[in-house]
Amino acid sequence: MKRSGKEEFYNPIYEPVPGRLNFARKTSVGDASYTYHRHDGCEVFLFISGRIRFYVEQACYEPAPGSMIILNNNEMHRVESIDDTSYDRIVINVKRSFLDEISAADFSLSDCFYNRKHGRNNLRMLSEGELEEFVSLFEKLSVCRKPGCFGAQILEKSYAALLFLWINKLYQSDHAHVKNTMPKVISGIMKYLSGHPDEPLSLDKLSEEFHMSPNYMSAQFKRHTGFTIRDYFLNLKVSKACELLRNGADVKEACYRSGFRDYANFIRSFKKLTGSTPGKYARFGNREA
Repeated sequence: MKRSGKEEFYNPIYEPVPGRLNFARKTSVGDASYTYHRHDGCEVFLFISGRIRFYVEQACYEPAPGSMIILNNNEMHRVESIDDTSYDRIVINVKRSFLDEISAADFSLSDCFYNRKHGRNNLRMLSEGELEEFVSLFEKLSVCRKPGCFGAQILEKSYAALLFLWINKLYQSDHAHVKNTMPKVISGIMKYLSGHPDEPLSLDKLSEEFHMSPNYMSAQFKRHTGFTIRDYFLNLKVSKACELLRNGADVKEACYRSGFRDYANFIRSFKKLTGSTPGKYARFGNREA
């Protein structure tokens, strides 16, 4: 994907992480917007500079320098560039199996990702000292990937354990309220759709539920999410199918439990949005590299 100018389109549902731990400091100039997507692992996102909006499920934040956002593999998120300001961030992707491997018997390093309500408590504001500490740990972790690093694998696990322990400690502490700028009516529509995957989508019924004309409702939803309502609803169902397949469901079970009524349409929609057939996705999605 390009990091300068307009970002290339990529799959809105599934972005594979080739290893169990990936990390990088990234800078973009121009439009670095991404549509809603999920990863097959957890993510730590540290905002350093720029002007963006960060969407997590039904919330929207305008992060300030030092904002840290954590996400598990079930949380949809997207980034929207506000302008062409240089956009700098640190991104870490990690598989749960790696976190389990470096955890201790009495404490799981995956707690901060999973031991909280879905789409809630995702963001922390770091103080100047905390930001320096995070960057210091990240730089020590990064050195482990340089050629010739002595004891690279041992060091990497050690620094990763320290970093994720630090993140868990931060997320257990009290935190200031962070303003959610997503309009309530848009988050309400998203919540309604996620709660009714088995029902046929009717824009007229939805407009009655939220007391808006279908055209105005559709325009506002597209403005704030980047999706049409129909596309978002389809993405929700395919995302649910991905989760079911990762958790061991067979293809037909995933089809009907995710809200599809037609098997052929499920196969076609799944392949269009993920680039893979459900059977291949089940094998790849459950593999820990």
